[in-house]
Amino acid sequence: MSFHTCVIVNPASGGGATGRRWPEIRATLDRQLERWDSEFTLGPQDATRIAREAVAAGYEMIVGVGGDGTMGEIVTGLFETDSEGVTERLKRPDMVLGVVRYGTGGDFARFLGLPSRLDRAADHLSGRATRPADVGLVRHLNDRGEEVRSGFLNIASFGLSGVVDDKVNHTTKLLGGRVSFLVGLTRALVAFRPQAVRVSVNTQLFYEGPLVTGAIANGQYFGGGMKIARDAKIDDGLFDVVLQLRSGVKEVVSIRDVYTGSMADWASVMTTQGTVVEASPVDPEARVLLDIDGEQSGMLPARFTIIPQGVRLKV
Repeated sequence: MSFHTCVIVNPASGGGATGRRWPEIRATLDRQLERWDSEFTLGPQDATRIAREAVAAGYEMIVGVGGDGTMGEIVTGLFETDSEGVTERLKRPDMVLGVVRYGTGGDFARFLGLPSRLDRAADHLSGRATRPADVGLVRHLNDRGEEVRSGFLNIASFGLSGVVDDKVNHTTKLLGGRVSFLVGLTRALVAFRPQAVRVSVNTQLFYEGPLVTGAIANGQYFGGGMKIARDAKIDDGLFDVVLQLRSGVKEVVSIRDVYTGSMADWASVMTTQGTVVEASPVDPEARVLLDIDGEQSGMLPARFTIIPQGVRLKV
């Protein structure tokens, strides 16, 4: 018997392909799920609202059909809230979370080894087998300079990655995840200059100075298949912190390393692990953009905390 399931669908994901192919996706889900309902998102942050309603309604599992941004919004909806936004308390730690790989990036699903073929994308949803997964929470500034909190499953990052996200989300995604992010990366590199940041891990200063990208990783991939954190584990209770300090000729020539995980061996990359990470611009007036699960979601300063085994993933 499968879980009583709420399926949250982002019809705009994959350049609108999810909405166009919904009849096929629905038929695929029907073959694996016995008791399920679906609801479509209508815009940004709507998946968070639907997830909160699903938890309150007593669903046992929530399945996201979309990209990494959709899953990040769903996770945010699993947290308790107070007058300042989401807190570090999860509403129901026993909630099961499922992923159907269908979106521009799909990096978290890639990390889990889920197939991208539509006819197999929901095979893992049948039955009741699950595994624990850590969840990240980030307190940061939104685009209006207000402090907010967001949840994430995969990777939160800042610097060039935030600029790339902004470019990707303002261009067509019809060419697929990897090409879309490569186009966004090329456009962002034209004008980007390293930004001075201060990064502390477990209250100890880890790095201060110019930086291209900093990643706080629960999963391994971001940016449509870039393997930025090759050793990250979803259930070890630790973030993998990866800082790329510069991007010169060597890095450009070795761009393939970004997709194989070998960039961790570059002299221009620093790595460590921790449970609490704080990042802020050295110049308080500087705008260092954030990428949270594939969405440009505000800017530094930010504080990242991990909730060990906060949810259970359907496998």
